[in-house]
Amino acid sequence: MQRKSTKNTRGPNQAEKNFQEWLKDKACCVTNDHGVQVHHCKGATFKHNKVLVGHWYCIPLTPEMHNKYHSGSKSFQIEHGHQSELWIDMVHLYELEGNTIPIDIICTIESLGIG
Repeated sequence: MQRKSTKNTRGPNQAEKNFQEWLKDKACCVTNDHGVQVHHCKGATFKHNKVLVGHWYCIPLTPEMHNKYHSGSKSFQIEHGHQSELWIDMVHLYELEGNTIPIDIICTIESLGIG
């Protein structure tokens, strides 16, 4: 389900939708199982340095891993790594398939550091 525009933020644009659809076809970045959900690492409306990155900063997780994250993100990160590291791995795969993510998005997310 795609987030709709509100008075505070916009819904995903076509490039962001394409990335999220691509993620849905991938295996979980933790378990390598199929049947994933798109997990927004900081929420769909997340902005950093006035750049909306929430629709890009997503990783594929199985429903079980998604629930595990939301029931204890610190323990999830200790066991499976930081979301930013998992995201970078997905970005490399995305770009290897000939797709691109805007450089300002990558730089903004990288400026968050590990977390």
